[in-house]
Amino acid sequence: MATSLIHRILGRPASDHEELGSRLLRERGINLVLDVGANEGWFGVRLRASGYRGRIVSFEPLEEMFGKLESRTELDDRWESFHLALGSEARTATLNIAGNWASSSLLPMNPRHRIAEPRSEYVGSEQCEVVTLDSLQERLIDPSERAYLKLDVQGSELEVLKGAGDVLDQVEVIQAELSLLPLYDGAPLLGSVVGYLDERRFGLVGLTPAFVDKSTGTILQVDGIFTRIIG
Repeated sequence: MATSLIHRILGRPASDHEELGSRLLRERGINLVLDVGANEGWFGVRLRASGYRGRIVSFEPLEEMFGKLESRTELDDRWESFHLALGSEARTATLNIAGNWASSSLLPMNPRHRIAEPRSEYVGSEQCEVVTLDSLQERLIDPSERAYLKLDVQGSELEVLKGAGDVLDQVEVIQAELSLLPLYDGAPLLGSVVGYLDERRFGLVGLTPAFVDKSTGTILQVDGIFTRIIG
């Protein structure tokens, strides 16, 4: 992706980025949000605060965070939660638990990440179940629904997408955290994810910084929004 385009899109403030997501929910007729890597449910909380009243299906593999997420979803009959990780195949995996929770990942952490955010260092691990999104399609997604897919999976973006080939046919918008520098061993960088989605006719329409090394000002991760290319 051309550097000039990245700089141009990154010029948008975070408030504009959030407004873009809210606007796309309305314009694309979204009635299902797939919240992958939900942590304790803050993305769903923001959706409800913005006025979205459609279905939300959240996935969170960390046991402690899932407990908090489940407490929220039990109060909302249009919001479901699943104690699962998503990937390209069904398996049992070791989930590395970060000290700040949010940086927990199925992948080994690169030293660059720990240097930028010492609280992200792994402090433990637990086993989790990994499934594909496609394997849940009949159970969770009605053929008439139009979906918004949000990915916050710390290096497993392409794995989740590869396991969602059929579901992507119903997805109108994808929001994903993307790395500009290696932060997890074996994780894709921004260009790989953009290229993969471009081949599936999703175009990048928004970027905003998500993780910045405060000591240097270097942007390490961005939050990207992609929409299905029409026509």
